[in-house]
Amino acid sequence: MSRPAIVYTSKYGSTRQYALALAERLGTPAVELSSFDASHRPDPLIVLAPVYATRIMGRRRLIRAIRSAPGRVALVVVALSPARDPGRGDLAAKLVAASHRVVTTFHLRGDLDPARLTWPDRVLMAALRRSLRRTPDAPAARMLLPARRLEQVDETTLDPVVAWASGPAAVDP
Repeated sequence: MSRPAIVYTSKYGSTRQYALALAERLGTPAVELSSFDASHRPDPLIVLAPVYATRIMGRRRLIRAIRSAPGRVALVVVALSPARDPGRGDLAAKLVAASHRVVTTFHLRGDLDPARLTWPDRVLMAALRRSLRRTPDAPAARMLLPARRLEQVDETTLDPVVAWASGPAAVDP
């Protein structure tokens, strides 16, 4: 088995934080997706990507990276929604299906800092909040209606990913 590769894409930093923590735990560097060189043929390949505006960011590059891996591949999806959110699983399943590979998938929670949002993202968030006001008791409304920083990154949730990467066979998340 060659050295594992950790590849990530991140818009606001949660996915990058997880990637760097995972790299430290596995003793290998984390590389941004835009700089990934598939010629090193890593095994396993661990790809981390955020859910952004109802899609997984960097989808095409992620699929190319996954297809290039000679061995085991894991996809770590980072989002605000709970890890068991069915919509998040659907996004991951579609990406995995498009890769035509067997990919172990993990789901982690990300942060939200309204002060760091770009102007277009602030507009999207304002529209989402207006919509959520109709259902203030829904979990998403309780989470997003107060315009405050949400700190949900928990590096201990990387434990199953580390176990998967360290083992000879995939460990179910």
